[in-house]
Amino acid sequence: MVKREVLNSGGSLMAVKVELAEGFTGDIDQHPEEQISYIEKGKVEFEVRGVKRILSKGDIQYIPSNVEHKVKVIEECIILDIFTPIRKDLISS
Repeated sequence: MVKREVLNSGGSLMAVKVELAEGFTGDIDQHPEEQISYIEKGKVEFEVRGVKRILSKGDIQYIPSNVEHKVKVIEECIILDIFTPIRKDLISS
């Protein structure tokens, strides 16, 4: 239900393409890296600090460092995630 592709991990920035199937609900996530998620396709519900937002193509969600967040996929989607600094756990996975 989740497919990730690291597009770039140079300097202090990382770009990751994430494809998520309709109906997918992620676990609560929290990491020290800042994150911006750009919705390329589909519709998702982001919950950040307990606040829910429905995002669709062209929308952006900012996630500060060490803040709990999760995602629920409403329509199959493609998300471009940008992290700073690089998430080393995603390079090795």
